[in-house]
Amino acid sequence: MTPVARVHGFIAGRFHLLRERLSSPGGLPSPWTLADWEVEQGVTFRFAGGAGERLEVDLERADPDRPCFAQTRDFNVYFSLFGRRSGVLSPSESSLLQSVLGVIRELEQQSPALRATLPVLATEPSRSRVEVREVEAERALVAEAPGMYYLNPYVGCILGCTYCYGIGRTAFVRDLGGRPQVPWGRWVDVRINAPALLAREVQTEIPGTVRISPLVTDPYQPLERRYRITRRCLEVLRESEFTPVVLTRSPVVVDDLDLFRSMPRLLVGVSIPTDDDGVRAVFEPAAPPIAQRLAALKALCQAGLRTFVVAHPMLPMNVEALVEAVAPWVEAVRLGPMTEKAHIAPAYARAGFPEALGAAWEQDTAEALRAGFARHGVPVNPTAAPWNLFR
Repeated sequence: MTPVARVHGFIAGRFHLLRERLSSPGGLPSPWTLADWEVEQGVTFRFAGGAGERLEVDLERADPDRPCFAQTRDFNVYFSLFGRRSGVLSPSESSLLQSVLGVIRELEQQSPALRATLPVLATEPSRSRVEVREVEAERALVAEAPGMYYLNPYVGCILGCTYCYGIGRTAFVRDLGGRPQVPWGRWVDVRINAPALLAREVQTEIPGTVRISPLVTDPYQPLERRYRITRRCLEVLRESEFTPVVLTRSPVVVDDLDLFRSMPRLLVGVSIPTDDDGVRAVFEPAAPPIAQRLAALKALCQAGLRTFVVAHPMLPMNVEALVEAVAPWVEAVRLGPMTEKAHIAPAYARAGFPEALGAAWEQDTAEALRAGFARHGVPVNPTAAPWNLFR
């Protein structure tokens, strides 16, 4: 493989204005400096002071019902202390926090629209310092079984779902490749030659199903709008006898409606594991909100495409709400349990629904979903073609 390494940062909205103010000379009381920052479920700034002092400031959307250190027009402001038991702020730390609050409030007053642009917190959470490499792969199609293949336009995923099948597996591959470990969701390998490889392989491989789905990536994560690897691979498959099956969590998929309409064998699905966006935020903090996925699903269906939904894993949900939101727009649904249970158990406990990891909850939820979709004539986990092609 011949990698072309690069690092690409993602900054939401006008977040850079706040970051620049906090990192500018004289922007903070001495000896504090802005040491690090990130955008995920909210906004986090990490500050370094003298004698190893550290303080983290977290911003979340303003909510008067939630206790916090301080509230500005747009944000609840929280802080965390490191390396000491006492939670009492020193005079130096208090001075730092007041300076940060002053900068936020000043920027809020300068722009009435700031709440929508500093930063975007609720629509498409962005991630900072994502490691992006352009990689020349050795092959595109990987055989799963006779006549069944999968294809990954990317490896790694900015969406970074906390339970992802790919976390441990890709970490191992990175070890084998001598790559440093980077948290899941903070790196992507772009397989820049995948369309060219695929164009050759469809001439020699036996035609079958090609699954382009979140195994170790999401084919329509935000980077697709820059690279268009997924689209170019689908353009190759359109001219072949292969049947593409696409699954994504991202509304970016609707960018390719024009292409999909010209692919009569295509099956296209959306991952919707819960109806509750608060639950989504716990397990898929950087993935698009549920409402955006439902809107994408509706658009795909209304375009005349053959659509499905995958709720695998099933996350805590209101069963009836999920059924009613999904059923009008799909021809089939696939359900499945959480597989990375040991890894994700602490998140269930912190969120207050540990019972949802149990076999009884999974069985009851699956039965309720099956009955709900049956009332709409939508099969669940079908074995008949063509719906036996997606998993």
